[in-house]
Amino acid sequence: MDKINCGGKLRINEKSRHSHRAIFALLLMVSLLWGVNVVMIKYLTNFFPPLALAPIRLFLATCLLVPAVISKYGYEKPPRAVWLPMVGVAFFGIFLHHITLSWGVAVTSGTHAALILGLNPLLTMILASRLAAAAEPLTWSKGVGVILGFSGVVMVVSGKVQGMATPVGDLVMFVSMMAAVIGYIFVKKSTVRVTPLVVTAYTHAIATIALLVFGFFVNTQWIYDGALGVWPLSVLLFSSIVNTALGALWWNMGIQQIGASKASMFQNVIPVTGVFASALFLGEQLQWGHLVALFLVILGVSLGTGVIGWSKHRVR
Repeated sequence: MDKINCGGKLRINEKSRHSHRAIFALLLMVSLLWGVNVVMIKYLTNFFPPLALAPIRLFLATCLLVPAVISKYGYEKPPRAVWLPMVGVAFFGIFLHHITLSWGVAVTSGTHAALILGLNPLLTMILASRLAAAAEPLTWSKGVGVILGFSGVVMVVSGKVQGMATPVGDLVMFVSMMAAVIGYIFVKKSTVRVTPLVVTAYTHAIATIALLVFGFFVNTQWIYDGALGVWPLSVLLFSSIVNTALGALWWNMGIQQIGASKASMFQNVIPVTGVFASALFLGEQLQWGHLVALFLVILGVSLGTGVIGWSKHRVR
């Protein structure tokens, strides 16, 4: 009987490992897509006003997500207790994040935007540790990671401004990154009792309505010349459908399975992808300061999220 039980446990553990590997691969793919998405949005601001681009992208994403939910579940009414965290996802993780993301990349460089977004996993870990301190304590390695990560960002934003980079744009990108972090915490709370597909679709629908209303008040023009060309429309559709709609769905699935703190670890690749994609596709020049800042950010988030570390002692 013991042998049978041991065999059963081994099979369960093996299935769990395979499941986690699949989630890890999915989260890595999403992080790569989001790193390139910074460059795509930067490119699209040449054809769409920033505060029009956000509602357009989210509307296209919602047009995919809502029919997917209806075809699979019909109309599903989430429990009343889930609506508050879902509204939190819609406001912070989608509405505020996408407005500031489109605005920020329009007034700063793609390189700066990618590096600032690189603080996302570090601050997700800190916020998660404060909300669930017993489960995810703040250790000395995480504290050092905070210092290193912020040092890298300070080096970028306080140095000589390159190209389209501006202090205001860098600040807006920081707000965008923080909004996403808060949204991830609400995602974890929302997906406890509701499937990630339903949460993703409903929160995108709520945020899209708010973004369209906001857009009608602030935009006198929704497109620039050349916006209806084949290449801008192709980039817009890929950014909206794959990076935004499917990326959000896959990411929410990962958060449901392994938690916001662990999932955020995979966003370490976003600044790497974004910085080099900016150099490759936008022609932005990489300087030694950018590479040093990139190293500090990656080292900081690696320490903070536990990829590397020397101590598990909790900071008092």
